[in-house]
Amino acid sequence: MTKFPHLREVLIAVAALTIGWWAHSTRPVQAQAAGPAMLNYEFNNIGPGTSLSLYNPADNTIYVYPGITSGNSRTHCSFRIRLGTPLGGPIERETCPRGSLR
Repeated sequence: MTKFPHLREVLIAVAALTIGWWAHSTRPVQAQAAGPAMLNYEFNNIGPGTSLSLYNPADNTIYVYPGITSGNSRTHCSFRIRLGTPLGGPIERETCPRGSLR
């Protein structure tokens, strides 16, 4: 019987770690989604007066849905805000087009 029964496994693990460390990339990798930008959302005043705001970076617009937790289960956008240039640029507040009742 040998003095070190698990020496072979330890040497294999050390060799695998050494090869992995030697082969890894040293430069950072940046990843970006291939699809459209993700929507950002925010709930305000959780309760009967709750509103939901959605920001769509694709068209630089904030959509506001008031009363999202009360009333009908289907809620339409009340208004949208189109953001202009950052830092003091003009914004446009528009009424959202009415959706269908289906």
